[in-house]
Formats: sequence, structure tokens, C-alpha cells
Amino acid sequence: MADESEAVAARLADWGRESREAFSTARDPARMATAVVKLHRRVDEAIAASIRGHGVKVACAKGCGYCCNLRVEVQPYEAFRLAAWLRGHFDAPRLAGVVARLRANAERTRALGKEARKRTNVPCALLGEDGACTAYEARPAQCRRYHSTELAPCKAFHDDPAREEIESAMHPAVAHNAAVIVTQARHAVREAGLREDSEDMNFALLEALDNPKAWRRWKDGKAPFPDAPR
Repeated sequence: MADESEAVAARLADWGRESREAFSTARDPARMATAVVKLHRRVDEAIAASIRGHGVKVACAKGCGYCCNLRVEVQPYEAFRLAAWLRGHFDAPRLAGVVARLRANAERTRALGKEARKRTNVPCALLGEDGACTAYEARPAQCRRYHSTELAPCKAFHDDPAREEIESAMHPAVAHNAAVIVTQARHAVREAGLREDSEDMNFALLEALDNPKAWRRWKDGKAPFPDAPR
């Protein structure tokens, strides 16, 4: 396990250089998509290696879905990559359904306000009827990073989201190592002269799907989703 931890530390250091290279040409849509796929792969690798290295038992399973009602934040490049993935994998009626759910979620989130949203369950627009993610392959880093070693706190908070004292049982090393990967990518994007602001996924993905001006603003170094609530 010590060897596994050392390997993770080495990969975390390597990712800083790798992310700068990957995102340096992200103004090109294809290269941006490649960089995001690489980012997500590194997050998955860091989490898997950290779980092995620390002997962590994760309670999460397909169809659980408790955390899929929480507020999810994405970076702009994740929203654009996810939008492209949806266009390539969903037919027109199915994509229209996603857009309708995103729009409904965005309106509800704006009406609730940021603080009330934290205490309200709002099912993700990409959550399937079976409780599984319909875009699992392209899900954002926040979804990839989220894990719990106990199911009970997740269920308790889902049943009563006003109880802010309930915290999911995330393993600190697993959470930290995944966060390092994401933070290094954000630094790399900023160094490339692009915006890396966190945005509510409903607003960001809706704009990425519906508004071509969002991409043009981002590649010009401007805020791509200026109307998203902060």
C-alpha cells in the first residue's frame, strides 16, 4: 500500500505538467475535448489508486442516486465536452428531453436561490428512471470525485436535506487526491488564458447545448455563461 501511495503522489506531480500541455490548445474544440477526457481519466485513476492504497471500501453503487439530487458544479470545458457527448449519443427526442429538464431545473434553482438550493433535492437532468446516470462516461469531475464509505448518511441527508450537520463519509485521502487533479487542471486552463469558473451544471450545460455564443465567449477568454447565478 505504501508503494501505491507513492505512485499516486508521482502521478499527481506529473499531471501538473500534463494538464498544462493538454489545455494549452483547448481553444480548438477537438483538443479541448481530448483534454477534458484526459482530465477525467486522471481523476478516475487517482481515485481508484487511492482507494486501493488506503484500503477504502466505498458504499456507492449503480442506481443509488442519492447524491444525484445535490447541486453539481462544472467548469466550462466540462460543460462543452458533456454537451458534445450528448449530441453524439442521444437522438433528437432524447436530447430535447434533457434540455427540457435542464431548463426546468435552472428555473427552479434560480427561484430557490443558492442557499435554499443546498437544502432542496433537485434530481439531475441526466438521471435515468433506474437511478443511474445516463451520461456516466462523460460525467463531470465533481460527480466522479464524490464517494461515500457509508450509505446511511447519504440516505439521511436525502430524506431531510435541511439537516446541514449530516456529512457524507468521504475518505480524506481519496477526496484530496482527486481535488489535486482538478485544481491543477484549473490552473492550466487559467494559464492558457481561458476561464475556469465553477458554474451550476444546469445553467452551464443548457447554455452549452443551446447557445453557440457561449463557446465563442469562452475561447476568447471571456465568461461563457454570464447569466448563471453566482
